[in-house]
Amino acid sequence: MVTSFPIALHLEGKACLVVGSTEEAAERARSLADVGAKVEVVSEKPGLGLSAVISARGLPHHRRPFQAEDLDGKWLAVLTDRDLELSRFMAEEAEARRVLVCATDQPQDNSYSHMAQARAGLVTLAISTNGRAPALGRRLREEFARVLLEAGLARFADEIAELRERTPEEQRREVMAKAVAEVHFEGHLKLQRRPTSDPP
Repeated sequence: MVTSFPIALHLEGKACLVVGSTEEAAERARSLADVGAKVEVVSEKPGLGLSAVISARGLPHHRRPFQAEDLDGKWLAVLTDRDLELSRFMAEEAEARRVLVCATDQPQDNSYSHMAQARAGLVTLAISTNGRAPALGRRLREEFARVLLEAGLARFADEIAELRERTPEEQRREVMAKAVAEVHFEGHLKLQRRPTSDPP
């Protein structure tokens, strides 16, 4: 059953919080900073990757455990360390403040989930598994990213955008429909029939 509603958040200039120490924390902090968010980090023992992102981006960093007040004024928060008690606590405090929160690989308390993204210039494909099968989402992202790169989609999207800008508004619908009429997929997606091994 689908339980999430996919949207694209505009976070430029918005305060966001990353809690954790791992490479996942580094990736989330970098991704949020890349879209213009004002990222703040809480990490007692930041790993090398996270330390590098903090330094390179000049991110505010609190070297201590998470406190509920860290959520004040935030739009969105991410917890990357696997800690069920902390995940539950953050979720409760975030709910009280109406802050979106996601604990990676701990979907039970999340108010949103990260979507795997394949990007090609102006185009972004986002894949959600409702936080239940993140490995599948990552693999699909890799495959879509490869397909988009091989097709040269980034350049094509720029050309389509430029065409739209120079086309009179009353003609856009017809002109743009013709411009993308031949865009299509070839081939098919191959899946394993079942997982190759059971959990230990």
